[in-house]
Amino acid sequence: MQMTLCPNGHYYDAAINPQCPYCAEAGSQDVGVTQAVPRAPGSAPRDPGATQVVIKKKLGIDPVVGWLVCIEGPDKGSDFRLHADNNYIGRDPSMDVCIPGDDTVTRDRHALLAYDFETRAFYLAPTGGKKNPRLNGKPVLAAVELAPYDHIQLGETTLLFVPLCGDRFDWQ
Repeated sequence: MQMTLCPNGHYYDAAINPQCPYCAEAGSQDVGVTQAVPRAPGSAPRDPGATQVVIKKKLGIDPVVGWLVCIEGPDKGSDFRLHADNNYIGRDPSMDVCIPGDDTVTRDRHALLAYDFETRAFYLAPTGGKKNPRLNGKPVLAAVELAPYDHIQLGETTLLFVPLCGDRFDWQ
């Protein structure tokens, strides 16, 4: 998927929208002048004015720390990059991990998956919505530490957790 950057700094999929949907909603006059910007599949567009992650500020990059791989559900075979700190998971394209094909996944913040550089550990947490994520078949009612190859269920989707960072490797 190739994302497009409008002159006002919004990313959008030009294959779906002929013009920036954010500017069109706001009635901007600058709609239509675009620049192609590549983006990793399954990752949310990054807001250039957003608060920066500490590790990104230190390293100058926002490195991948692990992946989720869809092993069951409508998006089977897709992979999603995880970055340091908080990764919100949902169906909306604004989520850090967007699972677009499963309408049983909450649109906005179905779950939170976080990597903490200080403890070199990954955590999964519910986000207070109507649906709780499940970890290896059990409901997640509070933050829990993840282990390599854990199964995370969100709606009809099962994701395999594959860490890059941890005891054996870290970007610091």
